Amino acid sequence: MNVIQTHPTLPEGWTKGAVMALISEVAPHIGLRPARLAVLNYIIGRTRASDWTSPHREPVFFGAQDLAAVELGKTSRQLRTDEAALSKLGLIVKRVAANGARYGRAGLGLILTPLIARLEEFIALRDRLRAERRHLRALKDLRSLRLGHMKRCITILPSSANDDPEIARILASFDKWPRSDALSRLGLERLNAHLKASSDLCNSLDDWLEKRGLSSDQPAENFRPFTQNTREETQTVKTPPAVDNSGRHAEIAQSEPPSSIPCPAPPALTPENLYRIAGDGLRMMLDASRDQNRPLKERDIIEAAWALLPMLDIHASVWHEGQSTLGDHGLAFCLLLVDAQRDHPSYPVRNPGGLMRELIRRAKAGRLDFDASVAALQKRRNGVR
Repeated sequence: MNVIQTHPTLPEGWTKGAVMALISEVAPHIGLRPARLAVLNYIIGRTRASDWTSPHREPVFFGAQDLAAVELGKTSRQLRTDEAALSKLGLIVKRVAANGARYGRAGLGLILTPLIARLEEFIALRDRLRAERRHLRALKDLRSLRLGHMKRCITILPSSANDDPEIARILASFDKWPRSDALSRLGLERLNAHLKASSDLCNSLDDWLEKRGLSSDQPAENFRPFTQNTREETQTVKTPPAVDNSGRHAEIAQSEPPSSIPCPAPPALTPENLYRIAGDGLRMMLDASRDQNRPLKERDIIEAAWALLPMLDIHASVWHEGQSTLGDHGLAFCLLLVDAQRDHPSYPVRNPGGLMRELIRRAKAGRLDFDASVAALQKRRNGVR
């Protein structure tokens, strides 16, 4: 026997509690002030859960208005105003008797069917708002990376730079950068314009340094370079078993199974060399974002590595946790190792986040050997088994 649906119902898996959470999230964007949101949640909370999923019944609040006003801490007049506002917003229909009475058996009261009918609209709004917040967060994080890059470059400026008009211009522009806590108030258009200007300023400072035989790839005195050996003593790494274990993958990232062919010495870790040994994910991010008219820079590697985090399902907090130990340079290289391990012929990594955390833990313990990692990757890229 076919069931004829007479009323809209919630999609499968949805409950009235989930509806309350959804409306609370989008409330400021549909004209629903906090006081009236509290009234709506009160009304929804006092409906039967089954009425939201049955095609034969509507969710109706038929409680006495006077009692509801007392429980909400309002006057009856205030509550009537709130109910009228909710009706005007298209969230409820007020269906009462001629004398204003509400009867559950007669289906008279505050009908919430309009809210169910608009559920897809509100879900789409929530998803768009979340995507905008993620995009804003990504833009702010990108600015943070460039801020760190500028500060590192400024620390290696020679004393003679104080008299250079180009440096004076760069520093004056840098001083005008908005504070980090003010970025959200810029709006997307102004923030994007600032990011374009920040990239140009970073390039200007990089160019100035390179023309004078310096390099923005050189870290400050207290900053770790890409190539480093943080191990306290050399360890023998055995051939790993075929188990997806983040600790074992960290060992693989540093030392491949022994080969009869000697491994060449690791090359200097220029950005171009890093690109050649990187995995497909990091290369894709670099190809999508780099300026083809300029040589690849250290900053390009760092920014591409940061952008790759969500693609590997690695939370940004992992990067932040490792900054005090490895800095952006070391973290970018760890991310390169993680991405490169995904195409390992024998032991492809299945948990990038776990491997990233393990590499950071090893760095903190002084047991992370980047030189061995470069040698292992170089050997694999050259087809050595």
